Amino acid sequence: MSRRIVISGLGAVCPRATGPAALWERFSQGDAGPPSSLAERIPDAAFAKQSAQLRHMDRLGRIALTATTLSIEDAGPGNPLQTGIAFGSSYGCLPTNAEYLEAILERGGRYGNPVVFQNTVTNAATGYISMVHDLRGPTATLCSGHAAGLEALRFGCQQIEEGQAERMVVVGADTLSPMLLAGIALPEGMRVSEAACALVLEEHTRALTRGAHRHAEVLGTGHRGGSLTNQAHTLARAVRDAMHLARIEPEQLGAVFSCASGRGDFNGWEQRGLHEALGAHAAKVPVSCPKDVLGETFSTAGMLAVVLATRALDKGCALVTALGGEGSALAVVLRGGAHD
Repeated sequence: MSRRIVISGLGAVCPRATGPAALWERFSQGDAGPPSSLAERIPDAAFAKQSAQLRHMDRLGRIALTATTLSIEDAGPGNPLQTGIAFGSSYGCLPTNAEYLEAILERGGRYGNPVVFQNTVTNAATGYISMVHDLRGPTATLCSGHAAGLEALRFGCQQIEEGQAERMVVVGADTLSPMLLAGIALPEGMRVSEAACALVLEEHTRALTRGAHRHAEVLGTGHRGGSLTNQAHTLARAVRDAMHLARIEPEQLGAVFSCASGRGDFNGWEQRGLHEALGAHAAKVPVSCPKDVLGETFSTAGMLAVVLATRALDKGCALVTALGGEGSALAVVLRGGAHD
């Protein structure tokens, strides 16, 4: 990468953890027993402190804003005119769309709720974040399946590298609804969960100058697309690209945070892809699967894995992966510590 980019702010909201420290505690303790439901939602108390003026926001906007606020508070002050937003979501505002259309189907077109209607585009969440925190840099909303969170991270790095922004707030979020769950083909007994995660990215020298904490450095990212029947090879290519940009060899990876989810197809692609990319080191490097503890969190999974990697790393390197499910694959290489 042409510029050194660090993560200076972390924010995460899950059904049983709010904040990076709570998320790490839950993950490090392993599965804390069976959940109350196979589909866990974030408690409303997690965003109860938001201003009453924001009551028109839908659930996606609320949880995304909560995670963003945590990350900005962690990162400290920056120039809002030079701070952008990259938001990734698997299903975006689909639950809100269903709510809006349900009223029309039941009662007629005159009964479409205009308050709900304004949230029927996924970039509404991006707009709310921009307005609340007065962020006026470049913005993008990415809906690319389960890899959308890491794709947003990659986009954020590109904006900083190209000089389009000094800082980028990278956000991933997905919400649940009965309609959404009914339409997703999930293995029997698989847990799914709402989640939102946000990272603040900035150039290393700027973070160092203002005395910000550098949780980790993004050494390289990789993004590939390919055939649905050959996603293992697609993932391997993304991993190789990320390691090439990071200028590291497989043996320098101290940990892998995998996108394996309990689905046989995803798990098989992940295993074969890692072995193709890492060679013999794939059998030696410790591999963690955050979804085993947190459940399937869709686009947020890769972002949560980045937060966990920053907590786990000292000064070594870690690889985070994500498969989009529609042919795309993302990989990110991180290095822990300040490394001034």
